[in-house]
Amino acid sequence: MPKKPNDDLPMVRAVLVEDKNVESASSPRLGGAGGVVQQSSSLNRTEQGRQAPGTKADFQFGQPHIANTKAFLTSHHWPEGLQKALIKSLMVLPLRYFICDDSGSMLTNDGHKVIGTGEKTKVISCTRWSELVHSLQFHAELAEAAMAPSEFRLINIAKPVMLGMGGGDRAAIEELYEVFEAGPKGQTPICEHIRAVIADIKSMEKKLRDNKQQVAVIISTDGEATDGDIAKAMEPLQDLPVWVVIKLCTDEDKIVQYWNGIDEELELEIDVLDDFCAEGKEVYAVNSWMTYGEATHKLREFGAIIKEFDLLDESTLSSEQMRTVVSILIGDGNVLSIPHPDEDWKVFLEAVQTLQSTVAPVYDPLRKALVPWVNIPNLCKVYGKPNHLQSAACVMS
Repeated sequence: MPKKPNDDLPMVRAVLVEDKNVESASSPRLGGAGGVVQQSSSLNRTEQGRQAPGTKADFQFGQPHIANTKAFLTSHHWPEGLQKALIKSLMVLPLRYFICDDSGSMLTNDGHKVIGTGEKTKVISCTRWSELVHSLQFHAELAEAAMAPSEFRLINIAKPVMLGMGGGDRAAIEELYEVFEAGPKGQTPICEHIRAVIADIKSMEKKLRDNKQQVAVIISTDGEATDGDIAKAMEPLQDLPVWVVIKLCTDEDKIVQYWNGIDEELELEIDVLDDFCAEGKEVYAVNSWMTYGEATHKLREFGAIIKEFDLLDESTLSSEQMRTVVSILIGDGNVLSIPHPDEDWKVFLEAVQTLQSTVAPVYDPLRKALVPWVNIPNLCKVYGKPNHLQSAACVMS
C-alpha cells in the first residue's frame, strides 16, 4: 500500500517553479535539436505496442508549473488542500499514461457526467464515451497547465498524444480532441498498450528509483481485454515503480468483478474507481461524514498516492485517517494544523467548523445539492462522539 502522505516531499531532481516561463520548441523535452522524446505526431503504435522497445530511456523530468496549476484548479473551484495534494503528486508521479478504451461498447448510453457550476450544477445521462471524454478533457487541460507530462493512448488509434511538455501543447490538445470527435469503434486491445507502457517504464526505471518517483498508469475501460490475459500483461508492473488507477466506465457486475479480481491477483498499488456518482455512493456507505466531491474524484483519476483516499470506499476511516482527509478537503493539507480528534473532540469539531466556514460548499451527487464538505452530525454519529456544536450551520440531515 502507498505510504501515508505528509508534509515532506521525497528528494527529487524535478524543481517546482512559480514563474510563467515555459520551455521553447527547441527544448530537449520537446524533441527539438538533440531531443530525446519524439513528438506525438511521429509516434507509432505498431512500434510501441507489439515490438514495445520503450521510447523514454532519456526522458527528462521537467518542472511542474505551480502558479498555472493553482490558477487552473481554482477556476474549477478546487479547495486549497486538494490543490496542494495534486501538486505534491506531480513531484512523486512526474509522468502519466492514460490508456483509454475507445471500443464500440463505449457507445452504451448508461454514463453520467457533471455539468454546470454552483447552484446550476447537475448530473446528466450520457454515453460511456461522452462521460470518459468529459473526464479526459479536464485531465488534458490540467496536464497542459501544470506542465505535467501525460501520454494519452486511445487503444484503437494508431498513435499516442503526448501533452504537458510545454511550448505547443495547444496543437496537441486539438489533435487529441479531434480523436475524441471521431468516436469509439473496434475491440479492446488493452494488453498491447500495457506492454508498450511497461517497456517505457523499464527504460526509465533506474532514474525513477534514484529520484524516489513513480509513474502513474491510468486505465479507463468498460470491458475485458480482447488481445490476451490482462493480468499476465500487467504482471511486470509488480516489479516497477508505478501507481495504477483503474477507472471503470460501467457498473456491470461482470466487468466490476473482472477488474476487482485483477486487483486481488496482482501485488500492485491499484486504486479501482467507479464513475463519480457510483463512487460517491460507495464512499457514503462507509464514510457518510464526508461529501465525495468531483474534485476528489478527478484527483484520484489523475493519479495521486494518498492512502486514505484509496480506502474511502472500502471501510470507515480511523480517526487519524479521517483527520488527514479533513485537512485536505477543507484545510491547507497540513494535518498538524488540525487538533487531533482523540485528544479533544470538542476542540476538533470547533476547528472543523471554522475551517469549513471558509470553504465554498460542494455538489453532492447523492443529494443533488450544494452541501458542506464535512457533515458534522454524521461525523459525530460515525465516530460515536457528541455533537458539541449547536449553531444552525452545523445541522445537516
